[in-house]
Amino acid sequence: MEIYLILAAVLGIFIAVFAIQNAAPVTVKFLVWQFESSLAVLIILAILAGMVLVLLISLPGRLKRRKELFDKQRKIRELEKKLAELTQTQSTSSQEAQS
Repeated sequence: MEIYLILAAVLGIFIAVFAIQNAAPVTVKFLVWQFESSLAVLIILAILAGMVLVLLISLPGRLKRRKELFDKQRKIRELEKKLAELTQTQSTSSQEAQS
């Protein structure tokens, strides 16, 4: 857990240094829009947009795996219940046989 905090701190330092060194304003033109922003902000926004895109693309598969896991857990509970019933029935019948 501590290693993640250290890695996050190092990554934060790299991002801060990157933002300071790339603070020069650039003009962005897209279709009919035009605006100025620092290069660092634009690169960070592009990275965030890529992360959102990857999340959206991977979401259906993740939801499918989660549903499969839920179905398998439900099946396990059903089978454990049947096993408990059979075990109880077997112990009851073996007690009756001994009598």
